Amino acid sequence: QELRNMDRLLRAEIVAEVRKSMTEILETANERWLTGDELCEQFQMFSKGWLKAYGDRLPRQRAEVMDDGIKVSRWAYPQHRIARMIREGTIKEL
Repeated sequence: QELRNMDRLLRAEIVAEVRKSMTEILETANERWLTGDELCEQFQMFSKGWLKAYGDRLPRQRAEVMDDGIKVSRWAYPQHRIARMIREGTIKEL
């Protein structure tokens, strides 16, 4: 009986880990990067003012180039990753 319960727990842990890994793989492979304006349009909970004040708390990337100083692109936000954060409720932990 105890061994059977351990097998169930182990199986549940394996399934959860595989599910998490598959989500990350698919999310990365199909990721779409949004500008700040597109992000506000896609997720209407965000405003331009909110992004200006708190956008650094969201996952985001920009390109940086050294050419007579550092030149940077505008920020880009990962659509699928942010959608997952909203869906799972982790967006509340920013």
